[in-house]
Amino acid sequence: MTRGSDLKLNWFDGERQNVASYEKKMPNHLSMNNKITNISPIYQSIIGEANDEFSLILSMICTPTQIDNIFAADTKPQCTGAELNDMEKADCSCCMLREMFDQMGESTNATVCETLLDESSQVISDLSLLAYYDGGIQVKQAGDEKYSTSGENFVETLYNQTLIYSPVIQSHTVNDLLFGYPSAYVGKIVPMMYFGHAVKIMKDNGINSRTQAAKELLTGNMDDFLPFKLGDISLYTKKVGSVCLNTCSGATDVAASPLDLMCDGFAPERYESNRIDDVLLGGIDCKPYSATYATIKMCKDIDATMEMDPFDNESEKCICADGSDDYKTSGCCLAAGKYKGLDLTSSGCLFPVDGILGPNYAGRYTATGVKPTVDLGESTEALVSRESEKQSSSKMTQFVCPSKTGPGDDTLFLPELKAFGHYERFDGKQKHTTYQYTGTPRMRQTDSTLDDVEPFSSKVRGTSAQYFRPTGLTGYFNEISLTYGHTHKGVVPVYMKEMKAPMNFTEDWGVRPIVCDPYSKSNHCHELARLRPAKDALQDNFPAGTGLPYTGLQPIGIMQGPTTKGLPTYFHNPYFMNGDTELLSQQNNSHVDSSDGNGIKLYRPNNFDEDPGLFSVESSNYAHLTDTSTLFQINDEFLDQNPYESYIDLEPATGLGIRARFRHGISHSLWECDPVSNEKCKLSKARNKSNGCYSSSNQGSTYPCSAANVFSPDVVGGKIIPAFWVDDKQQKATALDIATLSVITGKYREVQHSYGFMVNIAILLTWTLGLPLALQLACFAPEKQFLKQGPVDGADRNSGKATSSVSSSADS
Repeated sequence: MTRGSDLKLNWFDGERQNVASYEKKMPNHLSMNNKITNISPIYQSIIGEANDEFSLILSMICTPTQIDNIFAADTKPQCTGAELNDMEKADCSCCMLREMFDQMGESTNATVCETLLDESSQVISDLSLLAYYDGGIQVKQAGDEKYSTSGENFVETLYNQTLIYSPVIQSHTVNDLLFGYPSAYVGKIVPMMYFGHAVKIMKDNGINSRTQAAKELLTGNMDDFLPFKLGDISLYTKKVGSVCLNTCSGATDVAASPLDLMCDGFAPERYESNRIDDVLLGGIDCKPYSATYATIKMCKDIDATMEMDPFDNESEKCICADGSDDYKTSGCCLAAGKYKGLDLTSSGCLFPVDGILGPNYAGRYTATGVKPTVDLGESTEALVSRESEKQSSSKMTQFVCPSKTGPGDDTLFLPELKAFGHYERFDGKQKHTTYQYTGTPRMRQTDSTLDDVEPFSSKVRGTSAQYFRPTGLTGYFNEISLTYGHTHKGVVPVYMKEMKAPMNFTEDWGVRPIVCDPYSKSNHCHELARLRPAKDALQDNFPAGTGLPYTGLQPIGIMQGPTTKGLPTYFHNPYFMNGDTELLSQQNNSHVDSSDGNGIKLYRPNNFDEDPGLFSVESSNYAHLTDTSTLFQINDEFLDQNPYESYIDLEPATGLGIRARFRHGISHSLWECDPVSNEKCKLSKARNKSNGCYSSSNQGSTYPCSAANVFSPDVVGGKIIPAFWVDDKQQKATALDIATLSVITGKYREVQHSYGFMVNIAILLTWTLGLPLALQLACFAPEKQFLKQGPVDGADRNSGKATSSVSSSADS
């Protein structure tokens, strides 16, 4: 497999060869089925698109215009049942605020908005059930006060649940977090949010069919017209069913509640199948498929009812979005159906949530060492095919060599040389909007709609850590070396794909790593330079958002899909190293108009090199982190002085990247919802509670503390909550690359022996004048193999210490 002149991946029939390796490992004390609980990023995407949790609930019933009309409900009539969620009915209101209702008197026929939050209502019952399927945490139990502020206590939902579950915080297995998982919540709720849009689009194109609109929406054909990219969730649901149906139980003909029809268990592991779809879904938690399995029961009941009364107004025949009859046997993503008056559109649909590492094509060994049966060739071909469909695979370009000039022109002093090895494009673009600067320190869901917003576009620049600006020959004349171990002074920008922006690295002059030639009989080694992130790399660059809301952070949420508004996500060093100490506790709540408290606690293993076991606050193997200075400890591997800090080792003379460890963290926060700057946040009822946040106009009342203003109103928004940190180990240079360095070094030594003192003086003058001989080595010397395209000839490809990039034992 090679990358051609057009930068596309192609297959060739040549001999297999060793290549550079890339390795991402998880801690050895975690297994794939261990569960981790944290904020759900995908749910923050949905909340951000709707503005807040209450608005999200209203959007399942009403159009955006009808929701906006709530603030004029005293002059605009209440929408009728037929008008609700009809994009053409723009002059009625979804519901009425309590204060307005009390002023107008009970003679009005309007629905008070807060009554829609009753736990026994269809909407809240559905949301709690879907959150339960998706691993949401329990937030309420029978006997607690109702959300509707009626003064009554919660008993149970329509589905006999005596507990309420929230999707804000969810528990997922390590496998699902790494490689992706299905979401019943997103699969149902997002299509409902945009169904009115889909119907209007179809009407504008002369097709007045709700069922056809649903089919187009659920198969991804509406993605270009909507702010949320659903994709073909109908097909994805079917694929999940192929691996999860066997985990489902419950008699679909007698079940009294969806809770009687559950899918408990995991999909078969990756090594148990050679089908690509099975491999990609290997080991997922099948519980979300319960929503799909439950459609069998409802659709059977509908068929039975309509067989007795074909004109029953409370029933409508089920139609799968993919046109199949799967609702009879395995369940499906429904484009139509009515069950006891309940619209089933988008019921049973599952949305694919991306994992941290993306899809796993290769499979892995079993715990007992049994080799996987997956066809790695077929899996790799699927990967190549998938990557080739992306713009990034054909347009992720790097500058390597300066353009040639005419006879007599000096090509060695081109300004382009400073950009040696830099990206010129990424994802097909020369610039990426990385932040929307508004003058406020935190990301808000309204940023993109403000008049004074200043989108910051970061120009694509910086090296991939594979090639750097070379220094040329700087080795001492009495040593077999190309360099004395130092690269150019100053900062070196390294392009970080997660940030879509460069991050400055600087040389660590106190460390001299080496790399040894595996082909050398004398075990010849080369001296390297080590780069580490600059201490001020994530400090105070306000148009770019760097350092907001704390030093040590880079907001990257504007780039996070699948919505256009992104989500509050931050890039940083592990454990917030080189960041504000406040990040370790975050007790200051002034940004939400509240008293101090309600912060976070961070813990780390006491010994990085040993298995600390599963985390618990009481465990003596973990320490509460209050000062990042305790993270700096000696680690012998590659002279790695800090097991949490990134580094890059390069050969300075040629600029060849040898190896790298990229370590970075990702954090999320809950969207804030300040009613002063965001009027929609006033839709959520102000409460007479001392533990609330934003003050309301009613004395002693406060509004909820974040955009999660229904299920968890007291959780403070804007806290930077760590999700994970990654240790990305990359062996940039192959064994053949290192051998090539030895060949060049040997030739340099031969020249020294042949011409002696005069050549040494000439080379010294060359370096003094700034002539980068590595330009000749890297771009024009025939023996410099590692910058050529296509297969490499020469050395024994099947020996050495390099690792194949396609490994059946890899976890990712």
